[in-house]
Amino acid sequence: MIQRINHVSITVKNLDNVVRWFRDVMGCTNIWQPYEYKGDFIETVLGIAGANIRVQKVQVQDFVLEFIQYLSPPGKELKGNTNDVGYPHIGFVVDDIAGVYEDMKRKGVRFKSPPRQITDESNPMVGWKVAFLWGPEDMTLELVQSPKK
Repeated sequence: MIQRINHVSITVKNLDNVVRWFRDVMGCTNIWQPYEYKGDFIETVLGIAGANIRVQKVQVQDFVLEFIQYLSPPGKELKGNTNDVGYPHIGFVVDDIAGVYEDMKRKGVRFKSPPRQITDESNPMVGWKVAFLWGPEDMTLELVQSPKK
């Protein structure tokens, strides 16, 4: 039986730049040391001949984001939008979405819109505030703030 989600992984072009962005822009501090996998074990596990990868993880509370850079073999770069089937985004809970938005804008982050409050009473997240943004390598990220109770 499944107990919980261990991590979410995203393949990136430049591991160092992505992790630096999550540290400097998002303020992530629990960053694991990078490590490299190559050889028979990782080739077999991934089902990719010649796989040579660098991996680094960023932990946000008890949630782990894993970033993988394939040193070989090269993969193809996928560009997408949030309406493309299978295209992921990562949502982060914040306590002051307006303040985080302003801080990130000062750091040069591009947002799809300023924070907006969900007002549709049929939405189970009515009262929440939300903003979508472009993260490193144009990955889609989301900020959410729950209503004050």
